[in-house]
Amino acid sequence: MTTGRFAPLAAAAVVSGALLLLVPSCKDGEAVDCGDACAPVEGTYPLAFQGDAGLPAECVNLNVQAVADGEALAIQRADGGILTGSLTGVALTGQVYASGDLILTGTPPPSSDGGVSTFLSLTAAFTGGPEDGGGGSLSGTFSGQYSRIQGTSALRCTVTRPFTATRQ
Repeated sequence: MTTGRFAPLAAAAVVSGALLLLVPSCKDGEAVDCGDACAPVEGTYPLAFQGDAGLPAECVNLNVQAVADGEALAIQRADGGILTGSLTGVALTGQVYASGDLILTGTPPPSSDGGVSTFLSLTAAFTGGPEDGGGGSLSGTFSGQYSRIQGTSALRCTVTRPFTATRQ
């Protein structure tokens, strides 16, 4: 019987396609690596979430903890527009564009106890900065995707929350 033979390949294709949808598209004429023209997003940003409706029941069943208001998003810029950072102890990597748009994603190392798998994604727009006398701020969307294999099925949940943050 060949049923299910291609399921892992199909799942990988779906995940790859979903990740491509998360990457902000370049604006007309905007290079992928903005070099010295990248928005100055480096810093620490305490997140303020809007419209908190609590965690979905699926997330409660997975014992997922919500990212709390005030949790610090730390961002560093590496080469050109390449970003590194962290949120709740999860290492993040991503890209910033000259327009100020940015994306950061990360996955903590897998646990050996069969725990919850996590994928975090933040997309945001940066405004302000030292050149206009302001500290700079972000507004965007946090997304957490969580799953655990249990027997022959998987428990899954997604948390999506809009946020704002002002650089400290």
